[in-house]
Amino acid sequence: MKDKLFSNRKVYITAIIVAVALIAIGIFGVWRAFARFDETTLTEKDDQIYSLMRSDDVNIENSIKAFEREADIFLSRQMLQEALRVWNEEDDISELRDFISDNTLRNNPIYADLVVMKGDSIALSAAGNTSYEFITSKDANGIRLCRDEDGRYYFSYETEGSGGISYGSLIDLSQLYMTAVGTNPEKQVMLIDSTTNVMLTAGDEDVILRTTGEDVDETTAACRDYLLRCQQSGAAGGISMDLKDADGKTYTARLVAQPSGSTVNGEFAMGVIINFEEAIAPSREAAEAILLYGGLAIIGVLGLLFLLLFMSRANASSSAEVNVLKRKNEALEEINRKMQALTHHQRLETIGTMTAGIAHDFNNLLTPIMGYSIMTMEMLPADATDLQENLLEVYNASVKAKDIVTRLSDLSKKGSEEKYSEVDIDETIQSALKVTLPAKPSNVEVKARFGAEGTMIRADRTQISQLVMNIVLNAYDAMKEKGGTIMVSTRRAGDEIMMRFKDTGCGMDAETVTKIFDPFYTTKESGKGTGLGLAIVAQIVETHGGRIYVDTEPGKGTEFRISLPVAGTDIETPAWGPNGEGKFDTKRYSANIFRKELAKAEAERRKLEEEDGR
Repeated sequence: MKDKLFSNRKVYITAIIVAVALIAIGIFGVWRAFARFDETTLTEKDDQIYSLMRSDDVNIENSIKAFEREADIFLSRQMLQEALRVWNEEDDISELRDFISDNTLRNNPIYADLVVMKGDSIALSAAGNTSYEFITSKDANGIRLCRDEDGRYYFSYETEGSGGISYGSLIDLSQLYMTAVGTNPEKQVMLIDSTTNVMLTAGDEDVILRTTGEDVDETTAACRDYLLRCQQSGAAGGISMDLKDADGKTYTARLVAQPSGSTVNGEFAMGVIINFEEAIAPSREAAEAILLYGGLAIIGVLGLLFLLLFMSRANASSSAEVNVLKRKNEALEEINRKMQALTHHQRLETIGTMTAGIAHDFNNLLTPIMGYSIMTMEMLPADATDLQENLLEVYNASVKAKDIVTRLSDLSKKGSEEKYSEVDIDETIQSALKVTLPAKPSNVEVKARFGAEGTMIRADRTQISQLVMNIVLNAYDAMKEKGGTIMVSTRRAGDEIMMRFKDTGCGMDAETVTKIFDPFYTTKESGKGTGLGLAIVAQIVETHGGRIYVDTEPGKGTEFRISLPVAGTDIETPAWGPNGEGKFDTKRYSANIFRKELAKAEAERRKLEEEDGR
């Protein structure tokens, strides 16, 4: 008894240790999960900020380019050249002043002024201000920074003229910021020109434009310094920093910066600042809620597990018995399924044997009927035409009945391997087509294209010929009224031979297609068809390990595509029923499946042609 108590105590202590270890691991996992969550959220927010920046970047580029296009158009006008000529020849600048003062750039919101320069000095200004100071040299985009005597900064788009004349189309940087970027309470955008002389930020009511060396508040200085570092290093980046809002409350902000060399506009280094705490708050609250409710769910699951464990120990013996009975039941069900499958297989074999026997007996009965009919007709006098016609009808009916019996006999056979030999498929089809020519209507044309020359299949030559004739004769019948064309073609696709029979006959609807391989199903008039032709075709395809597909549409003809394995290849015969037995499953032969197989075969053909071309 003491040993049992000691053993139980060891189990409890072990369980407590394991529980404590699991709790510690869980707490550490939660901490790591939140750390990864913050990292993932930070990356996602940076991507969102970059998206916002790219939008502003493109707007700046579009605004500058639109201004440059308008300037180029205006400065290319013939009236400007005429005004310059008057100035040069007559020393009269009034006409040029009037022309540039009334320029079309004034309608552009970022336009500031238009100046005419002769050499390095400003000769004329549309706004009357010739005291602009150019701070930087012209960059690759033809833009340089300048300022007026009041300390306002502009971009000057430089355009060269003739005779030492050049033009400066001035862009108001504050208006450019408001037009392309604007103000948004959810983000702050800082721009620093590529020469790091001036920076632009959004104020409460207007744009604040300063030099980068001016004294600014702590928040602006922190953002400016990081953006300058990115511009100097030429690398984009992001940084989290503690800033203060208008009320003096500290918050965590996220600044993402991009140097001018990485922006679309190429003129500004750009920085976007957002309140990271506000942006991440919804996601963090959701994560905390998931953790809380997930913990409650786990506690509930653990309680349920303890309850189930207690109940399972109380009912262990009964559960084991139920499991044994369940396994026995499954075994009996499996035996029952196998017995049903065996019974169904035996029933099919019995039907096949009965069909063969009935066909044989009917054949024995029809032979004397046909023979005595002919003998009786020969014995009648020449003027007994009525009796001769009656006996001829008996003979013809016997011939049709014998044909049906022969087809039934063929349908019940699966073929014998002894009759199989290597058959040239192209030569076999050509011979079969010649046999069908006497039955071809005069308004029907037969075309053939054979592409499997020399390729052999292992088959019963008689059955393959019968397959071809049955399909072709059906096509003749479908086209006999309106005429048409049947195209017969072959080609090799890998380890298979593809046979194609395409006619331009009346076609079939979807309901008919599902029944065409059923024995005795026919759409012909009574007495003109047995309904065994395509059933025999399907049986021949099955015994030769092949596949058959049908593509048809009313009024657009019918196409049969048959694939048979090349001699020497081992291709498994496809199952035709749910369990590999039963009647022919016509649902497999839809137009969609055919088109997929056709596309696959065409792709294989092109691949083979490419390999032959190499």
